[in-house]
Amino acid sequence: MAIGTGVQYAGEYSLDECKLLSSTGVVARLDDSVIEMNLFENMFTSSLMLSLVIVDKENMVMNMPIVGQEFVSLKVSTKGVGSFDFTENVFSVHKISARQDISAGSQMYEISCMSTETLRNNRTRVSKSYSGSNAEIVVSILRDENLIDTNKEITIDETSRLRKYIAPNSRPIDFIRTLTRESTSKKYGGSPHYFFFENTKGFQFRVLDSLYKEPFQGEFVASEAMKIDGENKRGNIENDYRRILNFSVSHSNDTLLASRMGMLSSNLIKYNIFHKNYTQHTYNYFNNFKDFGRIDENPIYNQTTIDVKGNTLGDFSNAKIQVHPSSNNDTHDTMYYNTDTGYNFSDNNAENWLSTRRSKMIELKNGGLSIQLKTRGYCKLSAGDKIHLTLPITGKDHGKSKIDTFYEGEFLVTKLRHNFDQSERRHTMIMSVVKDAVPTDYQNVAKSIEPKGSKGQTFIQ
Repeated sequence: MAIGTGVQYAGEYSLDECKLLSSTGVVARLDDSVIEMNLFENMFTSSLMLSLVIVDKENMVMNMPIVGQEFVSLKVSTKGVGSFDFTENVFSVHKISARQDISAGSQMYEISCMSTETLRNNRTRVSKSYSGSNAEIVVSILRDENLIDTNKEITIDETSRLRKYIAPNSRPIDFIRTLTRESTSKKYGGSPHYFFFENTKGFQFRVLDSLYKEPFQGEFVASEAMKIDGENKRGNIENDYRRILNFSVSHSNDTLLASRMGMLSSNLIKYNIFHKNYTQHTYNYFNNFKDFGRIDENPIYNQTTIDVKGNTLGDFSNAKIQVHPSSNNDTHDTMYYNTDTGYNFSDNNAENWLSTRRSKMIELKNGGLSIQLKTRGYCKLSAGDKIHLTLPITGKDHGKSKIDTFYEGEFLVTKLRHNFDQSERRHTMIMSVVKDAVPTDYQNVAKSIEPKGSKGQTFIQ
């Protein structure tokens, strides 16, 4: 990351604006009252969250008053890098919590905020038919003045196939989640790994393959013992930003969960109510590994036989069975027929997205290689970005690299918390990062089938 001029230490930030706009029209500056700010981003949710810890000497709770109908205008910047600007698109206050007296004439409490679009989502319903590509429908809902009505930036990856939907009196974001689940990419070979979320750059309707194509937005090293050019030179701010303050391996392979939930293999039965027949479609983690984009080259699991029948972990498709109804004639949806033009809309093509998408979601949430780390912060990194990690090996290296080759390379940021400490004027980032592949393949030196002895006796009592 290139740091511009004017930054004196890693994590330095400028609080350019922090205002509370009350329901009565009173505006209060919080610059001197706020002692801590936390901004939360998450690829698996559709809203930004903001927390402000306030020391209140003016009894604003009563005098403004603060009742949960306020707005917060916020702008934080890192010199020469960028800023988080929420002065035009503000946050909505939805509750006040942890209120307590701390001294005579002062009290402390937390103001919890969320994106205004989230509140609008919970106040409205969509009951309407839509037709077109899924990406076009998502934009239409987000911009609709009667629904989400957002003015924020929207980044869209185009989807394939023309579809027709009827929104059955749903909340707008719930309906968008349905569209996200059934979307396939126009540009990236029909990839179904779409995500809908909000980060500090706006709303994102992105396919994972597209996120993997972006350059990484941060490079971090886990140990001061690791070699970083010039890291011992005083005042080397670049290397202070790169150094990881602490980290932990959140989770690694859970074979039981991966098997039971369908990450490693599954069987999809697609029942056609138009032709009154069904088809079966199997998913195998190893066979389908390179169907769509990965962050690295090789599977996390070892493609080795585990029993005398020659099966791998991906060969047990009945571990997860899914039944999905459809009404299609060839690739067309027979639910919508035009007497002049015939069938115009595509079937949902569940066989192309359901199993592989389920596998990917389990992999990113519970089945991949995941790390939680804390670093110095800057106003550029967001959920959905990639970073590059270098971690030291633990224990003996047996003459090999001092770097952990499993937990090395590019990772995807799935969750991110920006912490702004006003007492130290220091910005730190706590992030969860994950990868769905590893850079090196396994070197099998012998058979690895399950060791078994002779069968035991059966005793009937």
